[in-house]
Amino acid sequence: MAFSLTSKHVELRGSWLVAIVQKDDNTWTFSKLNLNDHIGNNDGSFDVTMDRWYNTAEHWTCHLRGPFLCAQLRTVVGSWAPDTQINLDLFIRNKDGNLEFQKLSDSLLFYTACLTLEHATLRGLVVGRDGKFHTSELALDENIGNINGKFEAGERHYSRSGRNFHLEHGLDTIKLTAELADYAGDHHSAEIELSDIIVNRNGRLDFLRRDETVEKDHWSTAIAEQIPIFGSAVAGLHHLGDHENEERLYRQIASSTNSANITVGTVIGAFIGRAIKGPVLGMVLGAGLSTSPNVLIGEKVANAIEDPSTRSQILEATVGRYVSETLRDMIAADQVATAAQWLDAALNPSVDDWMKGLVAWLEKQDIVLPEFSLHTMLKRVFSRLQGETIEEWDKALEVLQDTKRRVEIIKLEPEPEPEPEPEVLVEAPAAAESEAAVAVDGQQKAEEEPQVTDESKTTAEAQTTNEPEAADATTSSPSPPQTTDEPGAAAGIAAGKDDAKADEHPKVDERKAGEQKVDEQQQPAATPTATSSTRASSLNKLDQNGSKTSVRGNGSSTRKGWQNVLGISLLRSWSTKHRQPKAVAV
Repeated sequence: MAFSLTSKHVELRGSWLVAIVQKDDNTWTFSKLNLNDHIGNNDGSFDVTMDRWYNTAEHWTCHLRGPFLCAQLRTVVGSWAPDTQINLDLFIRNKDGNLEFQKLSDSLLFYTACLTLEHATLRGLVVGRDGKFHTSELALDENIGNINGKFEAGERHYSRSGRNFHLEHGLDTIKLTAELADYAGDHHSAEIELSDIIVNRNGRLDFLRRDETVEKDHWSTAIAEQIPIFGSAVAGLHHLGDHENEERLYRQIASSTNSANITVGTVIGAFIGRAIKGPVLGMVLGAGLSTSPNVLIGEKVANAIEDPSTRSQILEATVGRYVSETLRDMIAADQVATAAQWLDAALNPSVDDWMKGLVAWLEKQDIVLPEFSLHTMLKRVFSRLQGETIEEWDKALEVLQDTKRRVEIIKLEPEPEPEPEPEVLVEAPAAAESEAAVAVDGQQKAEEEPQVTDESKTTAEAQTTNEPEAADATTSSPSPPQTTDEPGAAAGIAAGKDDAKADEHPKVDERKAGEQKVDEQQQPAATPTATSSTRASSLNKLDQNGSKTSVRGNGSSTRKGWQNVLGISLLRSWSTKHRQPKAVAV
């Protein structure tokens, strides 16, 4: 049972239930189960003691709603019955990665809830063949008697000679206790195990006949076996004793599921089952709380609600609404009000103390669960099942819807884009362009800070220039000479030697080169939008036409970086102010 706790991607394909289920080794595998072999149609209602329901169903109405199988079935007269549903978590279990259908058990310990004793009458909810809980009562005086101060099955009227009758629920026991009088009139403590003599006969409490035997299904053992990995922890929640054991069970469930929602939902379901004396019903509710959407408040919505009391009211309303709707679908339609009264009478008020322990443990794990009264919530659930309106829930649910709409609006509004930072787009120069840029940088520095020595002056006077160069030289303003030390003179001599070696190569016609230089100087200065490739081609043309400018500059990487960014403006100022080639020493 509660297969949905350890299943995902659950689908209904025709009459087949398919899912990805968890194995005992914590791996996942594919499994399928043909529901047509285990569920039938009994006059328009599901019946777990028959088969072939799909053969008489309106196929387009067959679907899953959470753990519920829903469909329209044909009646015996041939008409279509209203929609009917059955909770598959009550009957399908995951056994080490295989989905299995479990038939309706007749054990008093299994498919029952809120069993209570009214003087000598046992009453409670019992699951019938339609998969729903039915109200049932059984007069114990009709089959239990008092023989000399002891209970005796098969006798009658024990209540006439006894007092202080109680029903005690153990882990796997349901005992009737009392003080019975012996033949002398003295009263003695006595008890009898009711699960040995009372069975669930297709949704009705009944005494075990003399020729019958019952196979007692212990629900705690069944839970431990049918829920892989953490089934024993869920069963242990129904008999909490000490604080350390309680936290150990929480850790086991949390580490096995790796989910806060599944942990909280499973534990709350176990508390509800323990409080209403229906462990199987609580386990099914816990599976639904863990896997159904919109039950536990999401983190974004919870953060949008600042008032802690409002968050608690909303959580109580969402959990309470799910529990009430699920119970309504799991109880026979004509018995919902009576069942709610019996559940209310059987409710254990200690459920709030169990809930406080869960909230405290979650706080240690840095998980904030709004604290609310589980006892009050269940009281309101049973009142709602009896037809009352819970105004507090309606208001809380309205606040929740408004908060969700506000969160959705915030999510849909586009976030303002940050202003882009100014970017400098620099075109990476080619190798030839880089060398030309370095030459321009070095020549500009040499012209701004010329270094002239006596030997370089003599060499410059001896150098002849062509007429266009001389004419152009008269238009430019000469820079004031500066004297430098001997290392500067040595550098000038070295430059002169290099230029003299260059003169040994064949020269182009000086007049043609001069005319080309004059034409280039008469052209307007390059605009700032000129590309680096245009500038590089101009520089290459100057070098090819016989320009013998001696370049001495700083070739450091920092200078190159600035040259790349500011190359356009620097090149333009250089071409405007310094058009005249300098004399070169030979």
